[in-house]
Amino acid sequence: MADENPIEKLRPGQILADSAVTDYIKAMGIAIAEAQMQLDINSLRQVGEYAQPREGLDNKSLLQLGLSPPFYHYQHADLSVSMQIVMKIGEQTAWGIGGKAEFGMDTGGPVGAASARQAQVSVKSLPASVTVDGKKTDTTGTDLEAGAEQLAAALRAGPFERAFADTERKPVTAALEPAAAKNPILTSNAVAFLKPAETSVGVIRIQQTPAPPPADGETFKLNTTRSVTVTGAANRTLYARKVVEAINGTDKFKARLINDAGGDSTAPDAPGSMVIALFDTDKWDIKREAREELDLAAAAIKAGNFTVNIKGYADKRGEPGDNRVLGQKRADAVAKYLAGKGVSRDKMKAESGGEDRWNGVPVTTNNQQFRRAEVLLPGSTDLIILVEDKGEQLEGAAPDTSGGGAGNGFLFARKFDALPIDGTTVKLGAAATSVAIKKDAVNDSGTTFAEGSPEACAFNLARDINAATATHKVRATRNGAMVVLANADDAVVIDLVTLSANDIKLEAGGGATVTKPLTGIKANADAPKEKTRYTFAAAITADYRTSRQFEQSVNGNSSISARLVSVPAPVEFLDELKTYLGQIPQPRQPQG
Repeated sequence: MADENPIEKLRPGQILADSAVTDYIKAMGIAIAEAQMQLDINSLRQVGEYAQPREGLDNKSLLQLGLSPPFYHYQHADLSVSMQIVMKIGEQTAWGIGGKAEFGMDTGGPVGAASARQAQVSVKSLPASVTVDGKKTDTTGTDLEAGAEQLAAALRAGPFERAFADTERKPVTAALEPAAAKNPILTSNAVAFLKPAETSVGVIRIQQTPAPPPADGETFKLNTTRSVTVTGAANRTLYARKVVEAINGTDKFKARLINDAGGDSTAPDAPGSMVIALFDTDKWDIKREAREELDLAAAAIKAGNFTVNIKGYADKRGEPGDNRVLGQKRADAVAKYLAGKGVSRDKMKAESGGEDRWNGVPVTTNNQQFRRAEVLLPGSTDLIILVEDKGEQLEGAAPDTSGGGAGNGFLFARKFDALPIDGTTVKLGAAATSVAIKKDAVNDSGTTFAEGSPEACAFNLARDINAATATHKVRATRNGAMVVLANADDAVVIDLVTLSANDIKLEAGGGATVTKPLTGIKANADAPKEKTRYTFAAAITADYRTSRQFEQSVNGNSSISARLVSVPAPVEFLDELKTYLGQIPQPRQPQG
């Protein structure tokens, strides 16, 4: 019945084709290539840690000290496939089929850079647009920084893991008239308006809780006619809350416990903090609700002649290296804001805490309390209460612990005389173009500021500066009661990073340009003596024997052997990385 059996009619070539030896070889080769890609990506994720300045190394990074992240490389791989097909159809027909392939990679030097790629978009005017893979995002308005951040947010929602916007500010030529004016304060890149009315501010530290009732408790004197007495509690936090409640109960002062986690809140405490500023995801701009407390802290720092540490944090989402950079940007933003309020740069130290403080918290936790910057009194673990006037002023406050004595009391309390806004004009640019300081009340799309308030003056000044940018070549951005200045040709740069190996088409229009195109997927293609060389060899053999049988069997095996070696990061990759890091705007020192 052999004539009716279709297997008997198969030719040797058909059997060889059906056995798909080459498919096995292809699958194993792809597995090696995918493993290599994961090794490269793992090495790239270490770059942030090697590039991060470290306080214990004199603020130098491991990269500056000559160290570089290791790369692991499959230098050679052998792939082997063999298969035996035995057919017995009436007569025994044995076909022996074998296949072997060798796949090798010879770098001729360091391995090439992997798939992390960077690009840069510069925004110089609005309207502007960025198009990614055919999807266009437009931004309009007069605030260049806000427009650029809108574009960056859209880019982060696409194929780019990171998109950071920052302004390349050069000092602005500016002068205040009259020159002897004390309010506002003028720096090289900002005009900061101070509160014009009489004010007072104090800081109470809580080190301990007095004995609980029936003890008489502790008395805090606020001025010559007003004081509050507070009895003990079960712990320091509960006692500090009672002090705050008693002061607020006078309705003549405002008090706030800075590090209070708020009952069952998951917010972390911050002993020694004068202020906590919270931030949105992947942002470092100062939120409006933080500005009032930062204004109060600035007055306290100046009045008490304090030195403070500013520490920025990020939540655990994202890579640790990126979060350390983000924490530094947040600390620098707070330092810059305080500098605009007259705090000397010599009195502040800004540093990053990254995400390390939240060890044990799930990496998916989205809690704004972890995205913060703290203004700290160095070495202090006391609970801090900020006190501000609300109808009456602090005078002769007690207990006075400003001399360093132990116990609860006022670290300092000071009344500030009224400081009217006496500046009338800001002169801008080489031609000293005058822009008047106007105190008109503001009611702009729901935003209301009273006549003569610092916020109203800042709003009017920023608006009028931008209206005449074509004349004096300066633009302005309002941040609370501060007007941040930039030269009209200062670009806002958006730095982009992606780990995707896909072909991403990046375009810009209007006032935006692509100043650094996205680098190609394949790196070092033209580097002499550094090219990666690939070799592939394959062989297939067959033999034939016959005798009458009616049986069929198939068996086979395959194997991969590979050598994994550690090699230095490629020279071109390190050079490109250092160049790229040099192009990223470094955290700016606060203006004094």
